Amino acid sequence: MDDDVFRQLEKFRLSNYEIKAYAYLLMNGPKKATEIIKETGIPQPRMYDILGKLEKRGLVIINSSIKKTYEAVMPVEAFRTEINGMEKYVNQLENYVKINRKKTQIKSPNVWFIENDVRTWSKLEETIQNSSSEVLLSLPSERIKSLLPCLRRAAKNRITICSVIDGKVEDSIVTELGEIGVVRTREVTPAEIVIVDRKNSFLNAKTINDSSDYSVFIQEDELVDVMDYYYFYMNWIPGKYRVDFSRYKSFSIKTSWLACEAIDNIFSYDRRIIGKIKGIMKNKEVVFQGEIKYTIREPGVKQAFLIQTEMGDLTVGGKNGKLEDVRMIEGIFTVV
Repeated sequence: MDDDVFRQLEKFRLSNYEIKAYAYLLMNGPKKATEIIKETGIPQPRMYDILGKLEKRGLVIINSSIKKTYEAVMPVEAFRTEINGMEKYVNQLENYVKINRKKTQIKSPNVWFIENDVRTWSKLEETIQNSSSEVLLSLPSERIKSLLPCLRRAAKNRITICSVIDGKVEDSIVTELGEIGVVRTREVTPAEIVIVDRKNSFLNAKTINDSSDYSVFIQEDELVDVMDYYYFYMNWIPGKYRVDFSRYKSFSIKTSWLACEAIDNIFSYDRRIIGKIKGIMKNKEVVFQGEIKYTIREPGVKQAFLIQTEMGDLTVGGKNGKLEDVRMIEGIFTVV
């Protein structure tokens, strides 16, 4: 008997003697009380009280013939009620947290290092589900497949989804991604990176260094900026459009270089774009609307665009922009 396996029954509030008796009956089938006493060493005065408690819990059934015997109920059935009750409680707890946690300020670590693969993808799905504007991702096909249901839900919520994938990936994946967002492919498999709303980023470190076997979640603005820079130059730039921004009639973006990419791409179809911009101008938050005329792109210096508004022509750059009139928080772009 592997004592460690049965010792976990303590989680179901069983005493040491109750565990011994139940484990013995599980492993040996129906037995009389005297046999259980002989094999387990449980004191005789305690035996019938213990068997009575196990019967009351539904873990043991009694054959009430003249030679009374006791038989263990298999664990899945014996603990079904408690397991169902625990699952119900966990679901209630999770729903409560999801509904109410935004009502209080939660201080979270800015950088998470996660080794367990299941936990990594669970956290990534949660991050995507909570997105409000854009999701940038570069992942291998098997990862993409596992995230497709989550990405479809995000697309239904009008989240802008941009993917960079291996050019050798099957056409069906390109088609599915193209139905929900923009797709670029490149010859070399890109590093696994996901950036959500320009405030959360994910990196599978192993795709950069084979000796690493962990994933990193970053919520620190400066580090997200570095990840975004890496994504743009190492994954996005080497790629080519398979499905471009012409699929959108309206889209939301928080990243300035992505806004410029979308604007230039749509301008190539001789279309006009109206932008509604939320940003910071002279240290004050502003919201304005106008027609976008052109982009101003200097690699490593600025990724900006000029928009005609009632206040005059304004240049709009990224959240860290210093050379533009407005630092963009978010832009909603409509193709006309």
